Amino acid sequence: MEENHTYSNNKASFVINYDDTSAQSICEYARQFVGKNLSEIITETTMTEVREEAAVYGTRRKGHFGDLVEKHLFGIKNNSDAAADFPKAGLELKTTPLKFHAKNRYAAKERLVFSMINYENIIFEEWETSSFLKKNNLLLLMFYLYQKELDITEYKFKFVHLLNLLSDISLADIAQIKKDWQTIVDKIKAGEAHLLSEGDTSYLGAATKASKATDRRPQPNSDEQAKPRAFSLKPTYLNFIIQGYLGKKGKTLFSLTGDTSLPLTIEENVQSRLSQFFGKTNVEIEQGLGISYDKRPKNHRRLLLNRLFGGDANKIEELEKANITMRTIKLECTGKLVESISFPTFKYCEIVLEGWDQSAFYEQLTTKRFLFVVFQENKDGTCTLQKIKFWNFPMKDLSEAQWVWEETVKRIKGGDAINLPKIKDNPVSHVRPHARNAKDTFPTPYGEHVVKKCFWLNAKYIEQQLSG
Repeated sequence: MEENHTYSNNKASFVINYDDTSAQSICEYARQFVGKNLSEIITETTMTEVREEAAVYGTRRKGHFGDLVEKHLFGIKNNSDAAADFPKAGLELKTTPLKFHAKNRYAAKERLVFSMINYENIIFEEWETSSFLKKNNLLLLMFYLYQKELDITEYKFKFVHLLNLLSDISLADIAQIKKDWQTIVDKIKAGEAHLLSEGDTSYLGAATKASKATDRRPQPNSDEQAKPRAFSLKPTYLNFIIQGYLGKKGKTLFSLTGDTSLPLTIEENVQSRLSQFFGKTNVEIEQGLGISYDKRPKNHRRLLLNRLFGGDANKIEELEKANITMRTIKLECTGKLVESISFPTFKYCEIVLEGWDQSAFYEQLTTKRFLFVVFQENKDGTCTLQKIKFWNFPMKDLSEAQWVWEETVKRIKGGDAINLPKIKDNPVSHVRPHARNAKDTFPTPYGEHVVKKCFWLNAKYIEQQLSG
């Protein structure tokens, strides 16, 4: 069956004409819009209606642009059906924004959000027949350039991509997405939907999606209500899809999955590569690899890890795609951790304008994962590779971090950006300088310049997490 409607105006003319049983036909139809924006495509009469609607919603309704595209370019009525947008073709339409990166390339502006997670039903599903795959297995991605100063009708489409989640990405990525889905489902089954975090998983996340920050919904196996969430592809993973499509995949990245004899998921692959060296000193491992130093560099443990992973690149593709930061952790001979973990510096004039749920620190805590590679110092100056741990910030501890953030904002607003929460004030986090020197400063809302600072996770807290 073919959809066939005619739209025309003095700027452009197009016909809604595609075979709604063919994903390829729909994709070819969509490609005619590349390089154009809505105001160049649809009629002046319709544009008046669209602009009036946009003026009401502003930027408050994230899905508004996608709704306009579905309605006016494809003739699809807005809906929340469990089926794909083009059910006969099994094709789901997604519009997703790009930003122009400083390195002269396009990057994902945000995560790619899919359908809402039904907490009550998903615990009875299996991956192969899941509602997620039924709706999102085959995706028509329409990428447009977001420009803050423009009206949404002026956003230009940059490219269109047809993506099959079960055949167009690597076997390793498919295995990881399946594992991510299962991790989310298992947490819901355990009555822990309220403790879900995007940091729990690697590529496929459970992103919060609600009209208000206070929205909650029931979950199975628990009396505690949970934030509404939707499945999503993380921005870092989406970036690899974008760069792969544009033929600009980073050449300096090393992939863990080059050796197909190893497990496919990230955690299993890393464990398989490093576990054989647990209990050995850095010197023993270096000798086995033929590494010798006249003067040992400060980052020798990181250089050693690069070799153990089988490459010389500082960046590993799978960790980059999953937004996983690898940190080498050095414990003292006693097992004590001395160094706290830092986050990026914040600007005093910006942090006072944020709300906690929209703050950079909240985003970092709830979306980021770490790969801790733990060495313990020996009395002879060598250090033993003990273990690895994939870790993300536990949601049960979020209120402690929130107190530190709120206290920091309160003190800055009160004219004191110098005396911010110290390590003794909170069991989880603190604030202290993170600058090159005393002259490396940021301005404050009250006119003074104060040395740059950032949030830190306390060394004692991380030590407890490592032993947990």
